[in-house]
Amino acid sequence: VTAETPLIQAQSGERSFAVSTAQIESLPLAGGRNFTALLQLVPGVTLGGASAGGTRLGGVGQNNIMMDGISAMDTGNNGIMLNMNVESIAEVRVLTQGYQAEFGRSSGIQITAVTKSGTNRFRGSAYDYKINSDWNENSWVNSANGAPTPVNKRDIDGYSIGGPVGKPGGDNKLFFYYSHEFRPTN
Repeated sequence: VTAETPLIQAQSGERSFAVSTAQIESLPLAGGRNFTALLQLVPGVTLGGASAGGTRLGGVGQNNIMMDGISAMDTGNNGIMLNMNVESIAEVRVLTQGYQAEFGRSSGIQITAVTKSGTNRFRGSAYDYKINSDWNENSWVNSANGAPTPVNKRDIDGYSIGGPVGKPGGDNKLFFYYSHEFRPTN
């Protein structure tokens, strides 16, 4: 058995947790295809509502969400301003306490997300998520009360493409990445 000694972070007293690209791509997201659903993985974070605005660490403070270093908070209601497509997220980092002054907007958790960028090779993906309550069994409580299975039908389709601007595999310095998601309503 071998093990590595974990490196300590001695520059500050911050406590943080990062979710990598591989984890984002392979972990199921409860509550929809929103990157803030990844907060359920962070030790000490409790979910107090359906959105990231309801997520708290120990039940204190307002949260701050940043996307590529820019605030993604609506200053009018202090809620999240965008619902970023999970396919376009490279990493989510959650700072829970002791963070630097650059994160001084809010006293709650600091959520920073980094979007993917293109590479020297063309890559892409397509997906189709279907949620259909016809595939579910009625709950024990509903069956005991004679209530029908709740209807829940959603379809989420999307794609992403990224690559170089110029010759693939060449000495490019400019890249692109685009991701789009469709959420038709019934």
